[in-house]
Amino acid sequence: MNSAKSVLAAAALALACGAAFAADDSKENKAHKGFNHMDKNADGKLTRAEAAGNKQLLAKWKQADTNNDDVVTRVEYLKVMAVKDANTVKEKVTGTPAPGASTGSTSESKPR
Repeated sequence: MNSAKSVLAAAALALACGAAFAADDSKENKAHKGFNHMDKNADGKLTRAEAAGNKQLLAKWKQADTNNDDVVTRVEYLKVMAVKDANTVKEKVTGTPAPGASTGSTSESKPR
């Protein structure tokens, strides 16, 4: 049951955080492809080949593939993206990167 709560919490966080950068028109977000777009055969799992266009996901592949079956399911993907989204939100709210966050932004602050 604890696992189900974690999955639900991760999915809720991902949905809640999505609005934080919905209006963000950076190259990084334009280049980002969502799960459905990458899942070419619509089987609910991503292979490395399907995820080839998402460098951030490939960089966190071992972290995302929690059961080491060499595919990333929608739940596994959402868990990783929820952490990324939370770090992005924190960075936007505070103006500084979250500790240990790898958001892909430069170290220079952009004036707002």
